[in-house]
Amino acid sequence: MKTGTERLAVDFERRTGGMVALTVSGRLDRGTAAVLEGVLHALRGDPSPIVVDLSAVDHIDSYGLDVLLDAEADGRRRRASIEVVGVRESLRSSRSPLEE
Repeated sequence: MKTGTERLAVDFERRTGGMVALTVSGRLDRGTAAVLEGVLHALRGDPSPIVVDLSAVDHIDSYGLDVLLDAEADGRRRRASIEVVGVRESLRSSRSPLEE
């Protein structure tokens, strides 16, 4: 199943053993973060481990990061496994945005 907007897509796959894989592609920002947030919210009642693959995401802003952090915190409260993988090196900043 694929859901999303022109700028963000979330591909959902339930793998052998029940693990849920979410492959996110596009821009995860203020205008699109609600798409991923909705998918993660829909999975709240599912005890299966969730892996969020960001290898096809080319931009993340504070809204997108907030969705990921909220999902991780919610997973901890529920004792559910939520793992974020595939963060591109270009999205990792070694300096503060204020230094740019």
